[in-house]
Amino acid sequence: MCFSAEASFIVSGTLLVIGASTIRKTVYSKDFPVALIPLIFAAQQLVEGLLWVTLSHSDTSPIQFWLSNIYGVFIGIIWPLFAPFAVYYAETDNLRKKIIAAIGLAGAGLAIYTAIGLADEPVIAEIIHHSINYKHHVGSYQLIIVLYLLATCVPFIFSSYKHLYLAGIIITTGFFVAYFTYLETFASVWCFFAAVASTLIYFYFIHRVKKPLIPLS
Repeated sequence: MCFSAEASFIVSGTLLVIGASTIRKTVYSKDFPVALIPLIFAAQQLVEGLLWVTLSHSDTSPIQFWLSNIYGVFIGIIWPLFAPFAVYYAETDNLRKKIIAAIGLAGAGLAIYTAIGLADEPVIAEIIHHSINYKHHVGSYQLIIVLYLLATCVPFIFSSYKHLYLAGIIITTGFFVAYFTYLETFASVWCFFAAVASTLIYFYFIHRVKKPLIPLS
């Protein structure tokens, strides 16, 4: 599996088109945060594509520094906060909402932890084996990675809606594949995979399934 600036730019452009189409299909205000997910991934992949360009030219300018840390903000702050919020806001089942809200608290704690960590030690990016390694010390790494999985993947699995549920299963599978196969470049590989998987959100707006897959209440 090979990644590059071109791959990131292609995914970014594709998600921009899909995201715009998704926004146009949004009828209810409660679905708007979910509809934004492909567009946020589009922005994230654009940042990584630009970072690829600077890294390929051995550019150590402030641009590379800012791109690396903006990507770190996407990974460690935006997604742990936004993923539970978006799914919670769209959900209609009260018990599911309570579970997702509890997960959101873990995501908020993780986002605060990341913000403090980035302020103390900025991210440094480098290319390793055709992927980008984001170097940043994380204390209690195993606990943090579990909380990250909980905040960014599990809310989708608790959704009442079929295509959000399927997206959750796919990104969770990608999470484990990336973690055990691309450990050094896990953040880059998994986010690339999750960005591609976010296209399923478009189908959520085309084929809404209002009945919970597994009744919880």
